[in-house]
Amino acid sequence: MINGLPPPAEREQAHRRQIDWRGYRRKDGLWDLEVTLTDVRSYDTILAEKGKLPAGQPVHSISVRVTVDDALTVHGIVAAMDTVPYHTCPGALPTLSRLEGASLARGWRRRVEQDLGAEQGCAHIRDLLGHAPTVAFQTIAVWHAQKDGDVIRPVDGQPPAHLGTCTTWSFDGPVVARLYPMFRGGKRAGG
Repeated sequence: MINGLPPPAEREQAHRRQIDWRGYRRKDGLWDLEVTLTDVRSYDTILAEKGKLPAGQPVHSISVRVTVDDALTVHGIVAAMDTVPYHTCPGALPTLSRLEGASLARGWRRRVEQDLGAEQGCAHIRDLLGHAPTVAFQTIAVWHAQKDGDVIRPVDGQPPAHLGTCTTWSFDGPVVARLYPMFRGGKRAGG
């Protein structure tokens, strides 16, 4: 078994996409969420504008930094396209500033699609940004929870946002019963 998967059929790797998210606590109290996407093929590729790209050289190398506060409001967003197949790709970068002031906590995916969707932005950056709320949770909410005592605390008597989002965090499950007994058998407001 490789990574817990059953053995595969005989095969040869053709493509590798690496996505690396990292979260940083800044000295000024804000948080940086950074991601880098790299696409590499294990064979020579002919690119329409650039010609032959040797095997192992990146087709894409794109990085994005989203700066947020504890409330998950976007204070800044920047990106770099170090390697892209077309000269027009960086034309999508100026649209990112439209997301400043947006909230990762509420309506983020809808906002990304509205402001960067279709021909306005970059499909790869939109895909990456879809994961920003989860990375923010793992970076910011968990950091505060660990600093303050272990689990994410309810605010205003409401269940933390992660309850009711998967099997483990089911309102009817044993983990919620043990860690958040006050919400056992409940549901999210409006749900």
